[in-house]
Amino acid sequence: MSELGLIVYCGTVPSTQDLAREILQSPPVQIRAVVAEHQTAGRGRRGNRWYDAPGESLLMTLLLRLDGHEVARAGQLAFVLALAVADALREQAGLDVQFKWSNDILVSGRKLGGILIETAYDALGHCWALAGVGVNLLQRDFPEEIRGKATSVLLETGTALSVEPLAQDLLRHTDRWMEVWRRDGLPSVLREWRRRDVTAGHLYRLPSGAVGVAQGVSDTGDLLVEVDSQQVTVSSAEPVHGYGIVDEPSSAL
Repeated sequence: MSELGLIVYCGTVPSTQDLAREILQSPPVQIRAVVAEHQTAGRGRRGNRWYDAPGESLLMTLLLRLDGHEVARAGQLAFVLALAVADALREQAGLDVQFKWSNDILVSGRKLGGILIETAYDALGHCWALAGVGVNLLQRDFPEEIRGKATSVLLETGTALSVEPLAQDLLRHTDRWMEVWRRDGLPSVLREWRRRDVTAGHLYRLPSGAVGVAQGVSDTGDLLVEVDSQQVTVSSAEPVHGYGIVDEPSSAL
């Protein structure tokens, strides 16, 4: 156990998110995070599959207990965790990353990692945020379908990062940014997040099916998108591969 609390390291699991949910059913919850060597059913937002090869990624879920008034704002923790990931990677590998709404960690336009925020209740009725973090560490290559879109810490820096110190550093920085979020609210977090934001210009598909060009992120953490020459604000949208101006929605397909 580190001075930050108990981090549990596992071999192969279906999902660290699902393992964290199981932990919540055996109070008191003393585990701060779970880390796996490999996931057989890892997932991102909207259930998208997260690819990993055994031992090549940081696969981690942090268990963050929420106060009652924080539950409705749990989605904001994607910004908190992004900053914690950036700080940990800069310290451990000297790597500077960028962010793309709502959960992507990028380097030079390629995806290095992702964040998934879910909520769950423990056996005593307390609400927790389950902050899933996946970061590519040791990959030298990727499956053909994502080869041009993904990267790893090793490919970017030549550094072979160890999971354990990175996980401990990530937990430490998460605690620090959680304190900022709780004390100062989302504006202070977004102020720092925007320094690394590269969302503008990317294409997103809205729940209506329309495709628009991102203009940035609002002060409430929502996505600003231009669709048919009008700017709209949405809390849910899916990235579409591409960058630039959309003349017609079909041009992004």
